[in-house]
Amino acid sequence: MANYRIEYVIQRADDDSDEFVEIGFGSSATWSDVDAALYAIDSDIQNRAWETESGQPDPSEVDEPSDSETGEQG
Repeated sequence: MANYRIEYVIQRADDDSDEFVEIGFGSSATWSDVDAALYAIDSDIQNRAWETESGQPDPSEVDEPSDSETGEQG
């Protein structure tokens, strides 16, 4: 029986740039069908549970607006 794993990379481009940079990555682990692997990834992304390396933002901060978007000065 075949096993499946989906690996992914999350990239982001800032509003003032067209260049995408990696902000996270992950894997579904091993599953007996593609749908189960997809479900695992969907859960990781919705729960902000992907992996990061040094210099990448914490997943919980990814969708927060920057200070320039909110008008706050830091």
